[in-house]
Amino acid sequence: MTGTLDPTPSGEAGAATAALRDALLAEHAAVYGYSFAAAHTDADLRSLCLSHLEKHRAWRDTLHSALVARDAVPPGGEDAYQLPEHTGPEELRSFAAGLEETTAQAYLELAAVPDAGLRDLAGRALGEATLRMLALGGQLSAFPGFPGGEL
Repeated sequence: MTGTLDPTPSGEAGAATAALRDALLAEHAAVYGYSFAAAHTDADLRSLCLSHLEKHRAWRDTLHSALVARDAVPPGGEDAYQLPEHTGPEELRSFAAGLEETTAQAYLELAAVPDAGLRDLAGRALGEATLRMLALGGQLSAFPGFPGGEL
């Protein structure tokens, strides 16, 4: 037999690994996006973007390590991501808030796995993403992480 086996296990372990990978992909996008935003804005928003960038780098590294600990292959980032067409302060704030919404959705999915340690990690990350979104001027929804903030 030739080729390689899919390193993702099936069942609950496979669901947890898939959710970890999705969260890592969201973090890769956030790191890329915040790097772009920080490079294209004024000093006040740049400082906030750089602070958020460091948090996303830390979560990215945490998720990478969690996948390695599961003997799973962590996905790399994309070559490029969708970026805002305009780089005014309001457009970049909205863009960054969208990055937080995307990571929040990924962590909400991770919170649904049976592993208590991963649920704890996801809850902490979801809370942080919500606070970062609020710092950017976003609105608190009834259910952070759910698309549109609704069930």
